[in-house]
Formats: sequence, structure tokens, C-alpha cells
Amino acid sequence: MGKARLRRLEERELRVLEGFASSLGLKLSDIASNPMALQVPRSRYVDVFDVPEHLVELLEQLDSHYAAGMYLGYLEGDRFKPGLPLARKLSRLCGVRLCCIVLSEEGEKRFLYGRIVWESNVVNWCDGLSVVVNTLGEPLGWGLGVSEEGRRFVKPVWDLGWYLRRGG
Repeated sequence: MGKARLRRLEERELRVLEGFASSLGLKLSDIASNPMALQVPRSRYVDVFDVPEHLVELLEQLDSHYAAGMYLGYLEGDRFKPGLPLARKLSRLCGVRLCCIVLSEEGEKRFLYGRIVWESNVVNWCDGLSVVVNTLGEPLGWGLGVSEEGRRFVKPVWDLGWYLRRGG
């Protein structure tokens, strides 16, 4: 198997990332200053990192990489799947430039167990994919705000509890 290499995003990949930022009401520059791909041969997805420009030259001198900069998420086909570090970074924009789902203490517990959170435990609602935080503004992950048959709920997409349940 070939070595993992850091590379610039292709134009198509950059458009996918820009589309993701736009879906949140943000610009690409709010998400990353220098997004780069970690290309692993024969992989079905591409990890995306925000790599400070001054580190790129140094990284290009290394034989291979497994990570570089801040992990943003991954590209799979024409979709970007955001990671937990990006939720943490964007949580500082909640209520300022970004609509975030805010959960009560009970909602936080349910969310971290990977369970649906009903409207009664939602302090602030956003429709669609959103950063999810608790009432202290601490990031909990990514959730999907869903309205269905007159009811609202938050479906966990990727939460901090994932590491304990199946990832770690």
C-alpha cells in the first residue's frame, strides 16, 4: 500500500467544502484558512485538515503523514462529513454568526448516548445539520434538527460519546 500524502484540495473538493460552509451560513474562511487533503491510496474517503501555511513546506519533506494541522472532517464523494474538532472550533460562533442547537442538561445526556433529543429538551432550535452545544456553550458534536409531523427533535450525527460507545 502506498504512503499517505498531504496535498492541496482539488477544485471539486474545494467546492464541496465551500458548499458545506454555505449550508451553515458561513464562508470557507470561517472553517479553514488552508484546507488540505490527506490522500491515502485506495481509500474511499479523503481526510481534510486545516494546515497552517508555514508548516506545509516542512510536511512536504516527510515521507508520509497520518495527520496534519486541525482535523476538519472527511470528503466522501461529493459530501463533506464534519469532524468533532470542527464542531469545537465553530462553537465559538454560536449565537453570533452561527445557529447552534442548544440542549438542556437532560438533552445533553441523551445526545451523548447517541439518542434522539425531543423538543422539550432543546433550548435553542436550528433546522438541519448544526453544531450542538450544552447551556454552557460547550460543544457536544453535530446533530440534525428535524421537524416531522409537527414535532421537532435532534438526531445525533456525531457526538462526543461516540468515542466511548464505538470509536475509542
